Amino acid sequence: MTDAMRAYRPIADRRRQLIDTGLAIGEREGVAAVTARRVASEAGVSLGLVSYCFATKDDLTVAMAQRIAEDTAEVADEPLELAPRDSVAHERSSELERALNAALKRLWDLHEAAPGRQLLTYEITTRALREPRLNDVAQLQYDTAVRSCGGVLQHVADLVGATWDRDVEEVSSLAVMAIDGATLRWLVDKDSEAALRRLSDVARLLTTMAH
Repeated sequence: MTDAMRAYRPIADRRRQLIDTGLAIGEREGVAAVTARRVASEAGVSLGLVSYCFATKDDLTVAMAQRIAEDTAEVADEPLELAPRDSVAHERSSELERALNAALKRLWDLHEAAPGRQLLTYEITTRALREPRLNDVAQLQYDTAVRSCGGVLQHVADLVGATWDRDVEEVSSLAVMAIDGATLRWLVDKDSEAALRRLSDVARLLTTMAH
């Protein structure tokens, strides 16, 4: 089927298709492998169509970063439900700590399920920091992460009737820093149990910032 025969599809659909393809390539092989020619080949479209949707590789990189940020925000918006207490450890922990552990575990599950996506995220951030014209991409990624995590933390506090003693954005920034650190370490050693222990320590630390 020629591109002309495909032309009836809205350009927004085409852009989504190409972003999905770019993400798939990037997750497998890294951001350097995401070229217009490679995207066109894997998406089964012409190089001209890719260039029409994204004038430069930077434009596609920005769109990929935005998609990652949207996916993160979508997961963070899902309601958190606490499982019944089922262990002595839970009995000893505070309700806030237990809720924080549940929230961090859900965010961690997202990272662990898609190691290629996490590595690609860091690659995009690093590339953005080296290219002044892409600095906004790095800022977008962290702003979205902090905002999404802040929403989760506020929901957790409301769920158990707690109040943060600091601005929730400050607490969220600390949590994001910890999750980033745990993720990078896990990408190196793949020790999920150790990662969860570290995040549990973070949950315990965060409880000192609320009452």
